[in-house]
Amino acid sequence: MIGMSYNEGLPSMGSATGSRVDSAAKHIMACKVHTNQLGQWRSEQEQSIDVHNCFHNSKMKWCMHKDEVVLNTSKSFNRESDSTVNAYPMVVTTVGDMDADLRAYLIQLYSLKTATEFCSFHDTPSFTEWVNNKFADVNDMGIKTKKVNTLKSRIELLPEFRCQGIALGQAWASYLSGDTVASVLVGGMVTVQNGAFTMNTGDQVQWYFDFEEPCFHDVNKDNGMRRIEQHTQTSSSKRKRFNDERLFGLGASLGKSSGQKSALNMVRIKSYRMRKVPIGTAAQPHNLVLDHFGDKTRIFAKCISGGRPWDAVDIMLMTQSS
Repeated sequence: MIGMSYNEGLPSMGSATGSRVDSAAKHIMACKVHTNQLGQWRSEQEQSIDVHNCFHNSKMKWCMHKDEVVLNTSKSFNRESDSTVNAYPMVVTTVGDMDADLRAYLIQLYSLKTATEFCSFHDTPSFTEWVNNKFADVNDMGIKTKKVNTLKSRIELLPEFRCQGIALGQAWASYLSGDTVASVLVGGMVTVQNGAFTMNTGDQVQWYFDFEEPCFHDVNKDNGMRRIEQHTQTSSSKRKRFNDERLFGLGASLGKSSGQKSALNMVRIKSYRMRKVPIGTAAQPHNLVLDHFGDKTRIFAKCISGGRPWDAVDIMLMTQSS
């Protein structure tokens, strides 16, 4: 499988043969599911339930599954330092029932084009303007101020998401369900499920949240490149549902009510694509092609054998040196 090119329209080697890439060089770490962090992303109805009972009642929805992309959440995003010291790296593979406003914040953050915009967004007037615009239709200033402050405080608690690797086993969000620690591959080659966009051999691989999917083109030569304007619909296909059910359990396509892993608000992978900036005139249109920092900062691997959307693809992890 290693080094083989991908032909458009044909299944990947991993999907066609059901085989998995293997290599002698593997770097593995034990990581712990970040229970407290996940607890902040429960729905309003679940907030009144004890966090461990909540996660145990829907254990397949919150757990870390084998072959999922694992994100490290040990470092705080918007605070100078984090005094928390843990025996294991703290990780998540889903943002659970994170509310729409927090998801919108992450979409806005990763849509920023330059390192300066990305790193300073939280401390600029544009951030305050963005938060206020979320509640522009609220006329009562007292209620509006309360909502604004609540959203700001929840944003303050967001971690700086960094790719830890690929899960090699299953770990639970609550100790009531079982072991909360599992092995994570942080270096080496592995076969994983592709995201919603075509991936080709040699591509740099980034992670993204599935609710960001409308931000990227899904057709022709711009496949996987950022759109100038975000669309509202995400893709759905039999191949996606089949592979999600195989990876996350039979209830994945049924959503949260099934008690299985909800195939929503999860981490996916795609090829990193630079963005186009239209310039020129209508008579002589052309584009600048530039790096997009919000995506470039999430590169963690290189594609060894590509595939169609939702196919099994082979990637080489570079989290140790990226």
